[in-house]
Amino acid sequence: MKNTYVEQWNLTLQKQMGPSWLLKASYLGNNTIHLWTDQEWNPAVYVPGSCTPGQYGLTAAGLCSTVSNTQARRLLTQLNPSQGPYYGQLEYLDYGGTASYSGLILSAEHRLSNHFSMLANYTYAHCIGDPQSTELSGPIYTNPANRRFDRGNCTAVDVRHNFNLTAVLQSPRYRSRALQLIAGDWQLAPIMGFHTGSFFTITTGVDNALTGIGAQRPNQLVADPYCANRSYACWLNGKAFVAPAAGTLGNLGANSLTGPNYFDVDLSLSRRFPIKEKQSFEIRAESFNIQNRVNFLNPSNPGLVGNASGSALNSSNFGKILSDVSPRIMQFAVKYAF
Repeated sequence: MKNTYVEQWNLTLQKQMGPSWLLKASYLGNNTIHLWTDQEWNPAVYVPGSCTPGQYGLTAAGLCSTVSNTQARRLLTQLNPSQGPYYGQLEYLDYGGTASYSGLILSAEHRLSNHFSMLANYTYAHCIGDPQSTELSGPIYTNPANRRFDRGNCTAVDVRHNFNLTAVLQSPRYRSRALQLIAGDWQLAPIMGFHTGSFFTITTGVDNALTGIGAQRPNQLVADPYCANRSYACWLNGKAFVAPAAGTLGNLGANSLTGPNYFDVDLSLSRRFPIKEKQSFEIRAESFNIQNRVNFLNPSNPGLVGNASGSALNSSNFGKILSDVSPRIMQFAVKYAF
């Protein structure tokens, strides 16, 4: 086995604007070599047409290839009928996978002055790669003869647009003792995040290719496979996909579909009351997802299998979003420092 390694390069330009602002533009790139993935060395071989009893494990005349005679059609069984049936899946750890990433990062930073500081950054990036694993029994590419058939946008990592902003705003010190008592020493700290959806794959949910290899993808029939009005109840149009013919693989690319966007605002409000030189009293209120905005996940759920998952074409929940993240959480705290 060859070890995985990464080649990286970057270029950064910085410009200071006045005493407090710093603007920065960066390009980041990397290339990953020898990604590990699994290749099936003992797939079931699709045999077209009809066969007689006794052929490929059939007890009655019928189609030569069905999901019930997968073991009888495996490669080793056909090469050695007496010993081959004792072998099921035979996975080979293939270290030939690659991946690449390119990203443009723009940022603006305001150092603490005039009672506020801020850091904002925007990233436009793209990641593409082969399926990858860290062990045997990991993802198996669906076409044993072509690893690149499952090459596509990187799972979870490929987020095209990503914007983040953090800031700290402090109330000024007032000359009026009464005004200072009411409005002084407050600190407001907002955090805002937005990013476009991540890419995901849908499957047929059955072994259409009759190879004994799972995670097969359907055929995409139309250019726009999404519902006219995207919502948690209808994200993907079920009529935009169809299961491929027996013995074939679908034309839908790996990780070619995108999920919902994400937007979140967190807010912290605090005030410090000095007591003595080394003692202070602080009150703090924090809210995560202050808008209580629902951020949906992709129309799939790792906790559901078979026809319960929203990413399987044969599912009753196909195209629906079944889970979300980031509920609103509010917390209050009192701190005494000495």
